[in-house]
Amino acid sequence: MDVAKLGQRQLFGMKKETLLKRVRLYFEQTQHAAEVVEYLVVILFRHSICVGDFSLQPLSELIRQIFLTETPNDSLRRHCVYFEDFFAPEEWQTVIQRLFTNEEEYHEFTKETCLYKQLLAKKNLETPKESEFQFDLVSIFKDANGKRHTWTLRNTKQVSSVEETAKVLELLTTLTIFQASGVRRFAEYVKFKSQKGCIDAEHEAAPAESVQEEQPEESLPQEPIAAATGKAAPKGQPRSSSSNARSTKQNAPKVAAKPDTRTTLQEETPPTKSENPSDFAKTRPPKTNKLTTESAAALLEPDTSYMRHGKTKEQIKQAREARRRQQKVNKALKKKKK
Repeated sequence: MDVAKLGQRQLFGMKKETLLKRVRLYFEQTQHAAEVVEYLVVILFRHSICVGDFSLQPLSELIRQIFLTETPNDSLRRHCVYFEDFFAPEEWQTVIQRLFTNEEEYHEFTKETCLYKQLLAKKNLETPKESEFQFDLVSIFKDANGKRHTWTLRNTKQVSSVEETAKVLELLTTLTIFQASGVRRFAEYVKFKSQKGCIDAEHEAAPAESVQEEQPEESLPQEPIAAATGKAAPKGQPRSSSSNARSTKQNAPKVAAKPDTRTTLQEETPPTKSENPSDFAKTRPPKTNKLTTESAAALLEPDTSYMRHGKTKEQIKQAREARRRQQKVNKALKKKKK
């Protein structure tokens, strides 16, 4: 059964209980002591620099088992001093004798690690100050090929000493478990910055409804009237297009028209230009014909043309009468020429 290794995302992002459980399970299924020891070092690093408790006390038996029974290797030798506090003095001497041939080799292997251990112990004593902000460490490292990459560690303690924080970040360069495509990630430390931020308030608006659904039908004809009088529409009110005007005309409710009680008057013929003025002088205005069926039907329909042309009802009426008179004059002129 293949067991997935713990990567950068799990080691720096999981909650304590879940992370410690995954580490114990990984060792039970693989018995890879070297990798597990580096996992434990990462948790120590996180405990010293991040907000929250990530102590390894729940894994004390696993730590004792690894250093007292597992086959010695360079990874155990290099990082053993981080876990000295989990052993009694006599047991610690047993660990040294198992891992090293003599005291000189012990001090040589752990010279750099002892400095990191002292720094971690100092950072563990720092108590995070109460703050409305969450602090994040944004750092840049080089991989084994010299290529830079940015890494962000969330919810860290506020930086009290830039030099100490930088030195703690350099601890990651002693680990080999972080790799991408076979290339070691944290090979060289470059720089870091601490940034803070918080969410003061948050809101999301409901989806906006269309203008046609919000605006009642009775208010739609108001805009063409405003255009006919030359007044601008109120600010914030959308202008209706010709298509909206046509749709309004089609959807307008039909009302029963009152019977036409107007009397038919003899229409005066307006002066028109003609090629032969004498013929025009002899022309008599024809008698007014009765309303046709189509014109009568048009009168029964509500007049909404002012909405399309931007004119008043009176102006449209006068224009229609003028066109009728002109048509009758033209018809009389044609008959005269024949």
